[in-house]
Amino acid sequence: MLSGGRALYGDPTGQVPLEMPATLGPWTAEPVRFCMNDQCAASFLESQLPEGAAECPVCGSELGSVSVGEKRLLPANTPIFRRVYRRDGHPDVMATFVFSGMERQSIHKPQRCLVAQGNRITDEYTHRAACDRDGGTLPVRVLEIARPVRDSAGQVVSTDANVYVYWLFNPERETVHHWSRLWRTVWDNAIRSYRPRWGYASITIPRDLNSPDGWKNELDDFLPRLYPVVKKLRADLDARRNRVLRLGARSWENNVYEGTNAALSSVSAPAPAAAPAQD
Repeated sequence: MLSGGRALYGDPTGQVPLEMPATLGPWTAEPVRFCMNDQCAASFLESQLPEGAAECPVCGSELGSVSVGEKRLLPANTPIFRRVYRRDGHPDVMATFVFSGMERQSIHKPQRCLVAQGNRITDEYTHRAACDRDGGTLPVRVLEIARPVRDSAGQVVSTDANVYVYWLFNPERETVHHWSRLWRTVWDNAIRSYRPRWGYASITIPRDLNSPDGWKNELDDFLPRLYPVVKKLRADLDARRNRVLRLGARSWENNVYEGTNAALSSVSAPAPAAAPAQD
C-alpha cells in the first residue's frame, strides 16, 4: 500500500560520502582482494600480488574486491568500502563498511556471510570498546570465529582465529541490534517517509589463542582512530536527509546506487565530533 506513488526522504540511493583514510595515526591502509572460489576463499593484500593480478596465486580462480560470501548473499549494487590497516609490531586490522539502500538484504546478520565462508562462530557477546581518547565507549557486538586452514591437498593444517566486531548506524542513531535496525526502518519508512542509509561497520582482528583477550588492546587503540570517520559520515548523510526520491508502483525498481566506491584517500581521519545518541 505504501509503495505506490509517494515521496521518500533520506537519499537511500545517493552516493555514500565516504573515503577510507590512507592513514589512521600509525596505521597505514592497503586494499584487499579475495579469491572467488569458496573452497579456497583466500584473501591477499594488493602488495602481496603482482601488479594487475586477476587470479588467485593459490588456486588460480578469479580475484574480486568482495568476499565470495558477500558476492553470493548481497545485492550486486551494495556499496562496500574496505581496507586492511597495518602497523609495525601489531596484527593487521580489517575495517569494512557496508550500506543499505532500497534493498533490505544489503545488510543482514554477519553470521550468514561468515558461516558461508567456512568460519565457525565459537562465542558471541556485546562489549563496550573505547571510541575516543577521553574515556568514551561504544557498545559493539563481538563474534569470536575460527576457520580451518587447508593445504593444497585439502587437509587441515592449522586454525585461523579472529575476532569480528560490528555495530550498525544511520544519521540519527547507532545500535548493535539488528531487530532495532529493522524496527526503525519500518517505522521511519511507513510513518515518516524517511529512508536513510543504514551503515554496517565491522573490524576484524586476529586472535592469539595464547593471549585470548589481547585483541581488546588492539581494538581500544584502533577504534578511537576510526570512529571519527563514522561520526563525520553520519553528519554528511544527515545533511542529505531532505533529498526526495519519487517512488512509483514498484519501489524495488529504485534499488540503485548512484555513486561509486571511493578510491583510497590520502586524507587523514577527521577531528572528533560530539558523541551521538546510542541504543
